[in-house]
Amino acid sequence: MTRNIPSLIILFCIVLLVQVFGLSYIRVFNVTPDAVTIFIALAGVTLSQRASTTFGFAAGIVLGIFSENTGMVMGWIMLSRTVEGFIAGFFNIPENSHATTKQKNRRIYNAIIISGLLSGFIVSAVYNPLGFSPLIRIVVLGLLKTLLTVILAFLANIVILKKSLLD
Repeated sequence: MTRNIPSLIILFCIVLLVQVFGLSYIRVFNVTPDAVTIFIALAGVTLSQRASTTFGFAAGIVLGIFSENTGMVMGWIMLSRTVEGFIAGFFNIPENSHATTKQKNRRIYNAIIISGLLSGFIVSAVYNPLGFSPLIRIVVLGLLKTLLTVILAFLANIVILKKSLLD
């Protein structure tokens, strides 16, 4: 991934549009796969913790505006996305690293899983569209969101990017 800021911002806007106007209509128990989490994890692994936290906050604002219950969950979405970016930054690979493609992919998937789980837990702790009990809502819906996102990342890795998310 390049460090060209205008290109990253354009890619970020495209990912947000795909999420809001495409993936948000794919629902399993009112949970959608999350392309934004994949982008934030990529930013955390390839750029820096500051960049991924910034992208997470910006994503939280945009996704909060386009959420179904804007007033109730906008702040929680912003918080969860900012935390997601901060956590993804812990998986950063320095620019001069000699990590193999396999190691880089492992870091990306770990960032997606851990930051996605935490983000899913934060949002599902407050937002209860299906009337589930708190334990089911937090654990099951958070895990389901992460599973759908990992499947999306795997498919993107195979179909769109052919060999690797970083190459």
